Amino acid sequence: MKRTIKKNLTKEIAEELDIFDDMLSALVELLEEKGVMTHEEWENRIAKKLKRTKEKLRRYRDIQFRE
Repeated sequence: MKRTIKKNLTKEIAEELDIFDDMLSALVELLEEKGVMTHEEWENRIAKKLKRTKEKLRRYRDIQFRE
């Protein structure tokens, strides 16, 4: 029974992610149509944000073995 619940939860999460992906794609398309931002600008902005986030994260080993 627990396995079924886990599969259902995984499926629900995947469906939610698909919805968010569609929403973001629609937003980018709208911004492109309005001439506000190009797809390349969107991707560059995402890359910068991901890089900043990654720089802020600590690795588990660094925390575990820090002096």
